[in-house]
Amino acid sequence: MTQQRRSYTSIVIEREIAAPRQVVWDAFLAFIEEATGGYDIEGDPPPHGLGATLGLTLGGETLCEEVISFEPPWRRVYELTGAPVGMYQGTTAITDRGDSCLLAWSLVVDPLPDGASDSFLEVAEAFLTGFVDRLQAMVESGD
Repeated sequence: MTQQRRSYTSIVIEREIAAPRQVVWDAFLAFIEEATGGYDIEGDPPPHGLGATLGLTLGGETLCEEVISFEPPWRRVYELTGAPVGMYQGTTAITDRGDSCLLAWSLVVDPLPDGASDSFLEVAEAFLTGFVDRLQAMVESGD
C-alpha cells in the first residue's frame, strides 16, 4: 500500500517594527484581545498563556484558536479548529534587531483537496496581513 504524501501550505507575513520587542509583544497580545473580544478560556499564565482559547469568526466560519506554546516575549503558537482545512497551525515570533524588531507570523496549513480551502486561506492571509499592518502602525505611532 502506498501512502500519499501530504502537501502543506505555508504563509509567512513579516514586518520590521520600529520598537523594542517587549513593546511589540505587549501590543500584539492586547490587540488580539481587542480584535476577538477576549479569551473564552484563560491560559497559563493568564490570560494569554498555554491552553488559552479564543472564539472568532473569519470568512463566515466560526473558529476556535487554542494556544499550544507560549514563550513571552518572543513566541506564541496556536492551532485553529473549525476552518475548512485538515490542519492549521500559526506561529508568531518577535526577534530583536537593535532598536527595532522583526515580527514574523507564519502559518502551516494542510488544505482540503480540490481547492476546498482556497477561499478561506485567502481570507485568512488578508486578515493576518491587515492585523500585522494595523499593529505596526499602532506601535510605531505610539497609540
